[in-house]
Amino acid sequence: MDSPINVLLIEDNDEHVAFLRQLLATAEGAHFELHRAGDVQRGIERLRDGGIQLILLDLTLPDSDGLETFIRVMEAAPDIPLIVLSGLSDVALAIETVQLGAQDYLVKGHVDNHLLVRSMQYAIERKRTQMQLKRANDSLEARVRERTEMLVQTNVKLQQEVAERKRAEEALLDSNRQLSAALGQLQATQGEIIQRERMHALGRMANGIAHDFNNALAPILGFSELLLMKPETLQEPHKVRNYIELIHTSAKDSAKVVSRLREFYRYRDTGEVFTPVVINDVVLQAISVSQPRWKDQALAEGVNIDIRTEMSNVPTVPGNESELREMLVNLIFNSIDAIPKRGTITIQTEVQGRWLVITVKDDGLGMSEEVKARCLEPFYSTKEDLGTGLGLGSVYGIVRRHEGEIDIQSEEGRGTAISVSLPLDKRAKAPEAPKPAPTPTATLKILVVEDEPMVREVICVYLAEDRHEVTTAENGREGLDKFKAGSFDLVMTDRAMPEMNGDQLAIEVKKLRPEQPIVLLTGFGDLMAGSGEQPQGVDLVVSKPFTLATLRNAIAKATGR
Repeated sequence: MDSPINVLLIEDNDEHVAFLRQLLATAEGAHFELHRAGDVQRGIERLRDGGIQLILLDLTLPDSDGLETFIRVMEAAPDIPLIVLSGLSDVALAIETVQLGAQDYLVKGHVDNHLLVRSMQYAIERKRTQMQLKRANDSLEARVRERTEMLVQTNVKLQQEVAERKRAEEALLDSNRQLSAALGQLQATQGEIIQRERMHALGRMANGIAHDFNNALAPILGFSELLLMKPETLQEPHKVRNYIELIHTSAKDSAKVVSRLREFYRYRDTGEVFTPVVINDVVLQAISVSQPRWKDQALAEGVNIDIRTEMSNVPTVPGNESELREMLVNLIFNSIDAIPKRGTITIQTEVQGRWLVITVKDDGLGMSEEVKARCLEPFYSTKEDLGTGLGLGSVYGIVRRHEGEIDIQSEEGRGTAISVSLPLDKRAKAPEAPKPAPTPTATLKILVVEDEPMVREVICVYLAEDRHEVTTAENGREGLDKFKAGSFDLVMTDRAMPEMNGDQLAIEVKKLRPEQPIVLLTGFGDLMAGSGEQPQGVDLVVSKPFTLATLRNAIAKATGR
């Protein structure tokens, strides 16, 4: 017969003690020897005598109550399994005692002999397993300490070896310095390659730049619509001329959007000459050009924006006037987009030391620290489908090309102030008088191949100004037929056309007459120039849109006249 299991019951209720004795006496498969203590103090004294294998504990005793009772007994016998046997059906208390180490929590009046015996047996087994795990853990910790000591000893030996090899390492320092320099060059080259690849991606962003084109075209549409809506304005020559000059300026600026894509972050060429720019005039032009956005379009959307200027009497700065105007327009557009309902945009110019500082500030939404940190990155935009992320990135590129600095101060809900500092101490050459376009010396027979009727009409009007004899064709196939049927001094062709494109037409024409001058007129001219592309058979590439002067120069260059 197996030895009995010694159980200490700490319970002050005689009836409950008797009930438990009866339950344990009828238990099958196990024999329990019940020892009783009427309060916590006597229970702890009994535990000190030893021999107890399981504790049954009531939490409500004469000298202790509740969780304190449990903690006192657990501290006295942490290695003996303990089951709480309480008259309180307190779920929170039950969870807490189990978390602190109790093997089970049983409620008086809800316990039969099977449940009690099973709980006691499980408690003993769980405690035995815990103790085995503890011993295993203690053994593992001892082995870890032993292993650590061995590693320490090994480390000492390694340090000794390192000291012995130090002379050899010193001999490698020169080589390491060379490798470090090579790594720096490699990283710089890698950065340039990544930047160049990012710029190449601009050429594939045709759909994404629609927003920027719309911004550039807004003044053209706005001022031309004013002239059409109010014919009486034509009686005011000064106002009409001002509108036409703004339309012309915006048209030239919009033509530079594609060009801007291929030289987004290019550094200024050594041979590029900056001319003196009157910044205050450029500020006023930028305000006028952007008026359809900050006034007419904004009012239509229920937004009231007031633009103010605080311009000091500042000197000229060396720069590219068109780029600086584009920079200011982009800063104004950025402020417009930041104003949800009503706000003010203030543009300041002042001299600070050797810098001319232009500040565009607004009282709009402002930027978070994350947005402010990334706002100059190409393609980064918070406007989702309403923007390409080229605006502030383009501003940064223009500032870099002018060897300037940019500072952004912004806080969410407090608005944004962007300051651009341009250097004053650079010597700039005086602006050269523009060279007049060459005057045609003879009437030429010119074949114009263009599938867009309006573009074809503009070319014909331009050529008619110089009394050239013009033959037109609507596509490459028709153009080739007319070339075969006649004799021409010059062929001017579009590139993207149905049936036969300009590249194919040039090849076929050269087969028939190798010395025939051919000029390619294309909207891809800037991108082709950026990549060095020159189609076979084409003598000269001219970018659309073009002016009469551009066309005259192209004709003179292609024909040698």
